[in-house]
Amino acid sequence: MPHVVLEGRITIDDAARIFEPFVTREGELIVKAERLYREADGRAALIEMVVVEAGHTQKFFIQLSPRDSGLTVRLEPLTDPEKTPGVRRAIAQVAQRLRTASGATYGKTNIQEYLIR
Repeated sequence: MPHVVLEGRITIDDAARIFEPFVTREGELIVKAERLYREADGRAALIEMVVVEAGHTQKFFIQLSPRDSGLTVRLEPLTDPEKTPGVRRAIAQVAQRLRTASGATYGKTNIQEYLIR
């Protein structure tokens, strides 16, 4: 499952404050983050995503889960989209935006090639 761990002082509440909807275009790839839904107790959050690549549209959620020292950014298992390069790029874009806004650093990931350092 594609994921990025953000390490540092970032919580679900921080992510909810930081999040802003966005749309990016990279050639034929469109990535759109629409809304963030936070659990009432702050244990997790979901970001509603749409990815269009080569005319194929996928809708899914990215899940933010707390860790001892940061957050994990990954696909929400119930929406399970096809793990295309566009879906991996969407996870990377969300992680990059949270990292930049919070000062967190990248930890473990299996989508290294999609992250901008």
